[in-house]
Amino acid sequence: MTDVVPYPNPLPQLATPGERLGWIFNDRNLYRRRFLEPPPQPAQVPPHLHERLMRAQRGMARRILISLGAGIGLAVLISCCGALAGMSDAGNNSTGVAVTVFAFVAFLAGVGGAVLAGVAPSMARKAIENVQQQTQHEYAQAFAAWDARRQWHEQQQQQAVDAMYEWSAATPAAGTRRVDIIGGTTYGWEAVLTVFGGSLLATRGHMTLVDFTGEALCGELMQLAVATDRTVLERRLPSQLAQFDLVGALEPNELVDCLVEAMYGDAQGASRAERSQDSMLLREICGVLAPNLSMARLLAALRVLTDRPVQAALSPEESDRLLDLQPDESRRQMHQHLRRIEAFLHPLEEMGTEAGAGTADLTCLVADSDGRNAQNELLKDLLVQWLARQVRRAATPMGSLVIIGADEVHHRSIEKLSTLCERRGVRLVLLFGHLREESLHTIGGGEVALMRLGNHQEATQAADFIGKGHKFVLSQLTRTLGGNDTHTLADTYGESETQGGSSGTSRSGLDFSRQSGTNWSKTRNWSQTESVAKGTNWSDAQSAQRVYEYALEPRVLQDLPEYAMILVKGEGRGSVVQAVEVDPGIVTLPRVSMTPVDLQPLPDPAEAVTPATRQPSQVTVSQPQPLAAHETSAHQAAGPVLPGWGAAPTEQPQPEFRQQPYQGPWGGPQ
Repeated sequence: MTDVVPYPNPLPQLATPGERLGWIFNDRNLYRRRFLEPPPQPAQVPPHLHERLMRAQRGMARRILISLGAGIGLAVLISCCGALAGMSDAGNNSTGVAVTVFAFVAFLAGVGGAVLAGVAPSMARKAIENVQQQTQHEYAQAFAAWDARRQWHEQQQQQAVDAMYEWSAATPAAGTRRVDIIGGTTYGWEAVLTVFGGSLLATRGHMTLVDFTGEALCGELMQLAVATDRTVLERRLPSQLAQFDLVGALEPNELVDCLVEAMYGDAQGASRAERSQDSMLLREICGVLAPNLSMARLLAALRVLTDRPVQAALSPEESDRLLDLQPDESRRQMHQHLRRIEAFLHPLEEMGTEAGAGTADLTCLVADSDGRNAQNELLKDLLVQWLARQVRRAATPMGSLVIIGADEVHHRSIEKLSTLCERRGVRLVLLFGHLREESLHTIGGGEVALMRLGNHQEATQAADFIGKGHKFVLSQLTRTLGGNDTHTLADTYGESETQGGSSGTSRSGLDFSRQSGTNWSKTRNWSQTESVAKGTNWSDAQSAQRVYEYALEPRVLQDLPEYAMILVKGEGRGSVVQAVEVDPGIVTLPRVSMTPVDLQPLPDPAEAVTPATRQPSQVTVSQPQPLAAHETSAHQAAGPVLPGWGAAPTEQPQPEFRQQPYQGPWGGPQ
């Protein structure tokens, strides 16, 4: 049987000092460098050996015949010469022997030459084979040495990459006191609260969290606090309002201001006169009830002024003093006014009537439901006023304040809270479900993180907030080809022939004369005219256009995963956009840094295994302009130079268009 090893709880790991909105994935493989040394190439067989083989094969038969013919002919010639010599010197046998020997040697020489001519190709092939074997051996040794160096390089690169973090913490920019999170789902918000809230608890200490969504999204954060031995105080409002006093320990003027602001809230039709009248009346009542102020006693005082039975919460002396504030006729005229104030405060009558717990490291105030009614609206506004007072009081230190569902909080209250938190050094985190009127009035006061936005209009507004950039695109490509070819040939031939004659006879007496004449003429003319005219015209033109488009398309914001976040982070006088993952399970992965990591410069694309000019998880939206003085041209003096527009070629190369050779009417690049 195998025992199941319990997996360690990852929540305590999130309570590590250092603020973290989530983690940024850094592709460490982008830092791999290629092994630039080219592999060795096998040496080639010297060309003269192949030429030798070709010559041996090409003239082998001819050389054999020549060698045999020369040897046999020479032997026959020597034999003939020896026979003649023997006839003249018949008694000398030595001469015949010598001739025979010479003839035989000549014959052997011819045969030997023929044999050499026949084996020459084999010898040439053998020489080539010997050279090939030697080069293959040398190539094998060189390749083994090269492969050893390549493997050593790969090992070094792997060790360097393994030493890098793959996940680095995403933190707000230095000096930022407020973080606005726009959009997202309930699961995404719960993950943000777990990751970001755990780091805030470990870094800033006491946290107050207010959840107006009615979904109780802080459950996992409370588990984290308990797992790290931190105290937790949870109150659900209004069901546990008796255990939580929003107006306790207030001075009369503070209570009046708090109630008047909560009653009127963001009402558009409220006049200053009505607010002033309510403030004056409540101050008079609180002056009688002080110093023992509570919501139950305040409501009892309002009932006394409207001629209700004696209230147990007030003493007879206090009731008499309240009745002495206004004459009977004035109280009757103010009856409706007093009833309206009572109707506002009636749902809060049980506030603080039971003894509640003290302060805790994590205080969670969760709305029971997100329904909009008069009680919830008043309680919400009163809670916002209570938060402002808690931040203002130095005796109650607060490290961070988180408001979930801040869409319904008036932007004036948010701005007031933001100013107070910035002055007191309190981290303010606001989670807006939608990018609507109130959030549009508010965002931009600090870091802004965008999560999934289902509505296209909200996604478009978020993309507008992130910003746009200029890019050069090829907007038009024109290619025209025209020509004319005229050929004219004219051939004219003409001929004329004329023939004529005359004859006549005249007689005078005995004389007889006869005259005759003939004339003939012929004319021929011929002409030929030829004219040729040819013309060709051709043009190839391209034009570039600057377009102004989103740095992040709205559709990307609509399709974000639940645990994904786009952080618009300030960097100097510019800003960058970072892709952040908020999944708490990332803390269990290897190579996770709980603090930001300074990224090393990427290798040159020419030597990188995966060429890249930046990390894909970060895009620069705008860059700070240098403060150093520099020369500007006349057309630049009117305003700042945008990136890629009007800059010198050494700083920002302009698109280069080269005229391509003509490839036919349809053969050119489209």
